[in-house]
Amino acid sequence: MPLGPAARRGCRPPPRSIGMSTNGKTTASQVELAKVLQGLRRDIYSGLRLPRERLVEADLAETFSVNRLVIRQALNQLANEGLVLVEPYRGASVAEISLDQILESYQVVAMLEGYAAMLAVKHLEPADLRHIDANLARQENLDAGDIQNWQELNHQFHRIINYKCGNSRLVHLIHENCRFTSYWFIVLSVPGRITTNIQEHRGILESLRAARGDEARHRVEEHILGAGIYLVDYLRKNMPVGLWQGRG
Repeated sequence: MPLGPAARRGCRPPPRSIGMSTNGKTTASQVELAKVLQGLRRDIYSGLRLPRERLVEADLAETFSVNRLVIRQALNQLANEGLVLVEPYRGASVAEISLDQILESYQVVAMLEGYAAMLAVKHLEPADLRHIDANLARQENLDAGDIQNWQELNHQFHRIINYKCGNSRLVHLIHENCRFTSYWFIVLSVPGRITTNIQEHRGILESLRAARGDEARHRVEEHILGAGIYLVDYLRKNMPVGLWQGRG
Protein backbone atom coordinates (compact mmCIF):
# COMPACT_ATOMS: atom_id res chain seq x y z
CA MET A 1 0.00 0.00 0.00
CA PRO A 2 1.37 3.51 -0.80
CA LEU A 3 2.92 5.57 1.97
CA GLY A 4 0.59 7.88 3.82
CA PRO A 5 0.59 11.63 3.27
CA ALA A 6 2.85 12.29 6.27
CA ALA A 7 5.53 9.95 4.98
CA ARG A 8 5.27 11.47 1.49
CA ARG A 9 5.80 14.95 2.93
CA GLY A 10 9.02 13.80 4.60
CA CYS A 11 7.61 13.83 8.11
CA ARG A 12 8.83 11.47 10.79
CA PRO A 13 8.59 7.89 9.47
CA PRO A 14 6.46 5.26 11.22
CA PRO A 15 8.05 2.75 13.62
CA ARG A 16 10.12 0.07 11.92
CA SER A 17 8.20 -2.99 10.77
CA ILE A 18 9.24 -6.57 11.31
CA GLY A 19 12.47 -7.24 9.50
CA MET A 20 13.10 -3.65 8.38
CA SER A 21 16.81 -3.22 7.88
CA THR A 22 18.67 -0.19 9.19
CA ASN A 23 19.90 0.67 5.69
CA GLY A 24 16.34 1.18 4.45
CA LYS A 25 16.24 -1.83 2.15
CA THR A 26 13.13 -3.99 1.95
CA THR A 27 13.47 -7.29 3.78
CA ALA A 28 11.76 -10.62 3.31
CA SER A 29 9.47 -9.99 6.30
CA GLN A 30 8.35 -6.64 4.89
CA VAL A 31 7.43 -8.32 1.63
CA GLU A 32 5.52 -11.00 3.54
CA LEU A 33 3.66 -8.39 5.59
CA ALA A 34 2.69 -6.47 2.45
CA LYS A 35 1.47 -9.70 0.86
CA VAL A 36 -0.72 -10.56 3.85
CA LEU A 37 -2.13 -7.03 4.12
CA GLN A 38 -2.98 -6.94 0.42
CA GLY A 39 -4.58 -10.39 0.55
CA LEU A 40 -6.70 -9.74 3.64
CA ARG A 41 -7.84 -6.31 2.43
CA ARG A 42 -8.88 -7.86 -0.88
CA ASP A 43 -10.75 -10.68 0.87
CA ILE A 44 -12.59 -8.27 3.17
CA TYR A 45 -13.41 -5.66 0.54
CA SER A 46 -14.60 -8.30 -1.93
CA GLY A 47 -16.79 -10.06 0.63
CA LEU A 48 -14.84 -13.31 0.61
CA ARG A 49 -14.47 -12.79 4.37
CA LEU A 50 -17.70 -11.56 5.92
CA PRO A 51 -18.26 -9.44 9.06
CA ARG A 52 -17.69 -11.31 12.35
CA GLU A 53 -15.78 -14.10 10.62
CA ARG A 54 -12.92 -15.29 12.84
CA LEU A 55 -9.39 -14.75 11.58
CA VAL A 56 -7.32 -17.56 13.10
CA GLU A 57 -3.59 -16.81 13.12
CA ALA A 58 -2.53 -20.40 12.49
CA ASP A 59 -4.88 -20.76 9.52
CA LEU A 60 -3.81 -17.45 8.03
CA ALA A 61 -0.15 -18.32 8.48
CA GLU A 62 -0.72 -21.50 6.48
CA THR A 63 -2.77 -19.72 3.83
CA PHE A 64 -0.14 -17.04 3.22
CA SER A 65 2.89 -19.25 3.97
CA VAL A 66 4.31 -16.87 6.60
CA ASN A 67 4.96 -17.10 10.32
CA ARG A 68 2.39 -16.09 12.91
CA LEU A 69 4.36 -13.00 13.94
CA VAL A 70 3.78 -11.52 10.47
CA ILE A 71 0.08 -12.43 10.69
CA ARG A 72 -0.21 -10.81 14.10
CA GLN A 73 1.33 -7.56 12.86
CA ALA A 74 -0.95 -7.56 9.82
CA LEU A 75 -4.05 -8.06 11.98
CA ASN A 76 -3.01 -5.24 14.29
CA GLN A 77 -2.50 -2.92 11.34
CA LEU A 78 -5.88 -3.84 9.86
CA ALA A 79 -7.44 -3.26 13.29
CA ASN A 80 -6.05 0.29 13.19
CA GLU A 81 -7.74 0.70 9.79
CA GLY A 82 -11.07 -0.46 11.21
CA LEU A 83 -11.26 -3.60 9.07
CA VAL A 84 -10.47 -6.09 11.82
CA LEU A 85 -11.54 -6.36 15.46
CA VAL A 86 -8.92 -7.76 17.85
CA GLU A 87 -10.21 -8.72 21.29
CA PRO A 88 -8.17 -10.03 24.26
CA TYR A 89 -8.59 -13.79 24.77
CA ARG A 90 -10.94 -13.98 21.78
CA GLY A 91 -8.61 -13.28 18.89
CA ALA A 92 -9.35 -11.42 15.67
CA SER A 93 -12.40 -11.22 13.45
CA VAL A 94 -13.61 -9.19 10.49
CA ALA A 95 -15.15 -5.95 11.74
CA GLU A 96 -18.85 -5.29 11.24
CA ILE A 97 -19.80 -3.22 8.21
CA SER A 98 -20.50 0.41 8.98
CA LEU A 99 -23.15 1.65 6.58
CA ASP A 100 -22.47 5.22 7.59
CA GLN A 101 -18.78 4.81 6.83
CA ILE A 102 -19.49 3.21 3.45
CA LEU A 103 -21.85 6.01 2.39
CA GLU A 104 -19.48 8.70 3.63
CA SER A 105 -16.66 7.09 1.63
CA TYR A 106 -18.79 7.12 -1.51
CA GLN A 107 -19.59 10.79 -0.93
CA VAL A 108 -15.91 11.67 -0.64
CA VAL A 109 -14.88 9.58 -3.65
CA ALA A 110 -17.72 11.05 -5.74
CA MET A 111 -16.45 14.55 -5.01
CA LEU A 112 -12.81 13.66 -5.70
CA GLU A 113 -13.42 11.69 -8.90
CA GLY A 114 -15.88 14.27 -10.16
CA TYR A 115 -13.25 16.97 -9.83
CA ALA A 116 -10.69 14.68 -11.47
CA ALA A 117 -13.02 14.21 -14.45
CA MET A 118 -13.42 17.96 -14.81
CA LEU A 119 -9.64 18.42 -14.85
CA ALA A 120 -9.13 15.46 -17.18
CA VAL A 121 -11.07 17.20 -19.96
CA LYS A 122 -8.01 19.42 -20.50
CA HIS A 123 -5.59 16.49 -20.71
CA LEU A 124 -7.47 13.73 -22.51
CA GLU A 125 -6.14 13.06 -25.99
CA PRO A 126 -7.96 11.32 -28.86
CA ALA A 127 -6.09 8.10 -28.03
CA ASP A 128 -7.36 8.25 -24.43
CA LEU A 129 -10.95 8.69 -25.58
CA ARG A 130 -10.57 5.72 -27.93
CA HIS A 131 -9.18 3.70 -25.04
CA ILE A 132 -12.21 4.57 -22.88
CA ASP A 133 -14.57 3.77 -25.75
CA ALA A 134 -12.89 0.38 -26.27
CA ASN A 135 -13.18 -0.31 -22.56
CA LEU A 136 -16.92 0.39 -22.68
CA ALA A 137 -17.34 -1.84 -25.72
CA ARG A 138 -15.76 -4.67 -23.76
CA GLN A 139 -18.10 -3.97 -20.85
CA GLU A 140 -21.12 -4.15 -23.13
CA ASN A 141 -19.97 -7.42 -24.72
CA LEU A 142 -19.55 -9.28 -21.43
CA ASP A 143 -22.09 -11.84 -20.28
CA ALA A 144 -24.53 -10.39 -17.76
CA GLY A 145 -23.19 -12.59 -14.98
CA ASP A 146 -19.49 -12.02 -15.61
CA ILE A 147 -19.08 -9.87 -12.51
CA GLN A 148 -15.36 -10.36 -11.97
CA ASN A 149 -14.29 -9.22 -15.46
CA TRP A 150 -16.77 -6.35 -15.44
CA GLN A 151 -15.42 -5.17 -12.12
CA GLU A 152 -11.90 -5.00 -13.54
CA LEU A 153 -13.11 -3.12 -16.62
CA ASN A 154 -15.02 -0.74 -14.34
CA HIS A 155 -11.87 -0.01 -12.37
CA GLN A 156 -9.94 0.56 -15.59
CA PHE A 157 -12.59 2.99 -16.84
CA HIS A 158 -12.32 5.14 -13.73
CA ARG A 159 -8.55 4.78 -13.52
CA ILE A 160 -8.02 6.12 -17.07
CA ILE A 161 -9.98 9.27 -16.25
CA ASN A 162 -8.46 9.77 -12.80
CA TYR A 163 -4.89 9.48 -14.02
CA LYS A 164 -5.51 12.06 -16.75
CA CYS A 165 -6.50 14.75 -14.26
CA GLY A 166 -2.92 16.01 -14.10
CA ASN A 167 -2.90 16.23 -10.30
CA SER A 168 -0.92 13.50 -8.54
CA ARG A 169 -2.09 14.55 -5.08
CA LEU A 170 -5.69 14.24 -6.17
CA VAL A 171 -5.02 10.75 -7.54
CA HIS A 172 -3.43 9.81 -4.21
CA LEU A 173 -6.47 11.08 -2.29
CA ILE A 174 -8.80 9.06 -4.51
CA HIS A 175 -6.74 5.93 -3.88
CA GLU A 176 -6.72 6.50 -0.14
CA ASN A 177 -10.47 7.06 0.07
CA CYS A 178 -11.81 4.38 -2.27
CA ARG A 179 -11.55 1.44 0.16
CA PHE A 180 -15.21 1.10 1.07
CA THR A 181 -16.34 1.67 -2.50
CA SER A 182 -15.16 -1.87 -3.26
CA TYR A 183 -18.24 -3.65 -1.90
CA TRP A 184 -19.36 -4.33 -5.47
CA PHE A 185 -19.61 -8.05 -4.70
CA ILE A 186 -23.08 -7.36 -3.31
CA VAL A 187 -24.27 -4.59 -5.61
CA LEU A 188 -23.29 -6.43 -8.78
CA SER A 189 -25.19 -9.54 -7.74
CA VAL A 190 -28.43 -7.64 -8.26
CA PRO A 191 -29.89 -8.04 -11.78
CA GLY A 192 -29.65 -4.93 -13.94
CA ARG A 193 -27.05 -3.06 -11.93
CA ILE A 194 -24.22 -3.62 -14.40
CA THR A 195 -26.40 -2.35 -17.25
CA THR A 196 -27.20 0.81 -15.29
CA ASN A 197 -23.53 1.48 -14.65
CA ILE A 198 -22.58 0.98 -18.30
CA GLN A 199 -25.25 3.46 -19.37
CA GLU A 200 -23.89 6.00 -16.90
CA HIS A 201 -20.36 5.35 -18.16
CA ARG A 202 -21.54 6.15 -21.68
CA GLY A 203 -22.91 9.46 -20.48
CA ILE A 204 -19.62 10.30 -18.79
CA LEU A 205 -17.70 9.52 -21.98
CA GLU A 206 -20.04 11.76 -24.00
CA SER A 207 -19.29 14.67 -21.68
CA LEU A 208 -15.54 14.02 -21.82
CA ARG A 209 -15.57 13.74 -25.61
CA ALA A 210 -17.44 17.04 -25.87
CA ALA A 211 -14.96 18.65 -23.43
CA ARG A 212 -17.78 19.69 -21.10
CA GLY A 213 -15.87 19.62 -17.83
CA ASP A 214 -18.63 20.71 -15.47
CA GLU A 215 -21.04 18.24 -17.01
CA ALA A 216 -18.50 15.41 -16.72
CA ARG A 217 -17.94 16.30 -13.09
CA HIS A 218 -21.67 16.25 -12.37
CA ARG A 219 -22.19 12.93 -14.13
CA VAL A 220 -19.30 11.24 -12.31
CA GLU A 221 -20.53 12.54 -8.96
CA GLU A 222 -24.06 11.29 -9.62
CA HIS A 223 -22.74 7.94 -10.88
CA ILE A 224 -20.59 7.21 -7.81
CA LEU A 225 -22.92 8.66 -5.20
CA GLY A 226 -25.87 6.81 -6.74
CA ALA A 227 -23.94 3.55 -6.49
CA GLY A 228 -23.19 4.27 -2.83
CA ILE A 229 -26.81 5.01 -1.96
CA TYR A 230 -27.94 1.90 -3.83
CA LEU A 231 -25.38 -0.26 -2.04
CA VAL A 232 -26.24 0.98 1.45
CA ASP A 233 -29.97 0.54 0.82
CA TYR A 234 -29.33 -2.98 -0.47
CA LEU A 235 -27.21 -3.89 2.54
CA ARG A 236 -29.78 -2.50 4.94
CA LYS A 237 -32.58 -4.51 3.33
CA ASN A 238 -30.77 -7.77 2.63
CA MET A 239 -27.93 -8.25 5.13
CA PRO A 240 -28.85 -9.84 8.47
CA VAL A 241 -29.22 -7.34 11.28
CA GLY A 242 -26.02 -7.30 13.31
CA LEU A 243 -23.63 -7.59 10.36
CA TRP A 244 -23.76 -3.87 9.81
CA GLN A 245 -23.82 -0.74 11.90
CA GLY A 246 -25.40 2.57 11.13
CA ARG A 247 -28.13 5.05 11.80
CA GLY A 248 -31.63 4.26 10.63
